[in-house]
Amino acid sequence: MAAAKNKDRRPVFDIESPMAIELRRIMIRLNRTMDLDRKRILMVTSSERGEGKSLFSLHFSQVLANHLHKKILLIDGDMRRPVQHTVFQMEKSPGLAEMLMGNVTKVKPRPTHLENLNFLPAGTPGDEPSVLLEENRIREVFLHLKADYDVIVLDCPPVVPVSDPLQFVDIADGVIYLCMAGQTPRDLVDPAESIVSRISR
Repeated sequence: MAAAKNKDRRPVFDIESPMAIELRRIMIRLNRTMDLDRKRILMVTSSERGEGKSLFSLHFSQVLANHLHKKILLIDGDMRRPVQHTVFQMEKSPGLAEMLMGNVTKVKPRPTHLENLNFLPAGTPGDEPSVLLEENRIREVFLHLKADYDVIVLDCPPVVPVSDPLQFVDIADGVIYLCMAGQTPRDLVDPAESIVSRISR
């Protein structure tokens, strides 16, 4: 995923491209089932790494910002292998990890090239990211963020290799699960679907 070489930190994305059109279709379907006029938190995950969840999260958040005209926040929730900060050409800290450490009001999401799209990087969690993912900490952070944003897109780690996504279950209003057709092995899809189905209940 390459970052644009410009001064306004603009990720390369054509809002009228075929991909953007498909993402708008997803947005419309989600709006019908989840009512995005209410404040919502959307988790994006996959079975394993390399299936495009971070690229989807980035582009989907831009589509939401362009077409919903609401305050959108993209969060890099993959504290083990974050990538979104490189796209926006920003430092990865302070971010989500520092908020989970207790600096809820001191860490601020950062503006992007879109007026109503902000970004919160992953931050630096230390050697044991899972230690930060305690239920009360997560709830406090996301209640704080939800007060300021209409839709939060949370780019989570994949569900099979790590347990981190399960920690966000209670604060998420919905899960977008990605897999690569014809490439993601069935023996990974089945357990991942089982995990996602439990999250979605």
